[in-house]
Amino acid sequence: MRILFICQFFAPDITAAAFRMTDFARLLSAAGDEIRVITSFPHKAQVVDVDDSEFERAGITVLRCPLREVHGGGARAYLKHYLSFVWGSLRLGMRTWREGWRPDVIYVSSPPLFVGLTGRALAKLFRRPVVFEVRDIWPDAAVSAGQLRAGGRAYRLGQILERYFYRHANAITCVAEPMREYLQRWTRVPITVVYNGVRITEPAPPLAQRDSHTPVRDRVILYAGNMGHVQQMDLLVQGFAELMEDARLSGWQVHLLGAGARLEDLQDQAKQLGVSDRIRFLPAVDRQDAARQIAAADVLYLHLMHDDTMAKTIPSKLFDYLLAARPIVGGLSGEGAQILDSTGANVVFSPGDLAGLKQALIQVVESWPTLD
Repeated sequence: MRILFICQFFAPDITAAAFRMTDFARLLSAAGDEIRVITSFPHKAQVVDVDDSEFERAGITVLRCPLREVHGGGARAYLKHYLSFVWGSLRLGMRTWREGWRPDVIYVSSPPLFVGLTGRALAKLFRRPVVFEVRDIWPDAAVSAGQLRAGGRAYRLGQILERYFYRHANAITCVAEPMREYLQRWTRVPITVVYNGVRITEPAPPLAQRDSHTPVRDRVILYAGNMGHVQQMDLLVQGFAELMEDARLSGWQVHLLGAGARLEDLQDQAKQLGVSDRIRFLPAVDRQDAARQIAAADVLYLHLMHDDTMAKTIPSKLFDYLLAARPIVGGLSGEGAQILDSTGANVVFSPGDLAGLKQALIQVVESWPTLD
């Protein structure tokens, strides 16, 4: 089968969307499908020269277009950014059509929601069906992230596009059961839940094995990922600072690995609270390095803000964390919280609950050697 992917994020970008789409393309190519990807040049990773030869050897053709950078903030800046991909991806799609290559199906991955414009246009051009992937519910997720204002013109436009794309796709995939239930309110198109996943590598060493060689002063609570509005990492900084004098956390440190819109605010917060010596900020790294640091940690941390839209999804890093076989302190609701709770080795607290977070940290530190 010939499959045309349309996705704004793809390797070597270091985002959950890029990881998902790249793994999916490799999986389908390995199964014998012919894959062509229309995507952007990396904009979430510091990459000078993009080398797609690895994908070419795997039988995956990658076509890239430039993106307009986001200058400042607000809906207008983000809208120009997203529409620049629509324009660039349409040009690549038309070039593909002129070259004579024809897909059997078009797979469109959102967000950003505007990729659906390219998907609809190319579906008409190629006269092929569209599978529309929903990783987050837009425009509501953009409101949660502080990119759009609820009720504004951009938000209302997003709602119109959202429901249009849902109703005109031939099939829909999403990443969580609550998300599927939401989508069913707006369309009769078949919807399949395709959970995020991980590529299984070498299993992490058990905690007991590490405990016999690791002094207490080296124990680390790690968060790896984006530090934006919806992650509310200031909650962890505040909670850990308030537990500084608790002897049970003596020797423990917090490592925050990654980047994001709130990074500088978090660094300032740590300084103001006097915990810079116990909270380390580590720069974003590629997927392999991040996996190694996750496996080397003693406890992993995960949080999404208290929000109806966030409750409908499952953060993809939850699966990366589970692969590492480390206890997880998770501030989640919905299906993500159910998954964490089901293992018996993680501690879940209500999103945004500072007291609950502090109690969870104490609980996981006290019972840490037994949470294997």
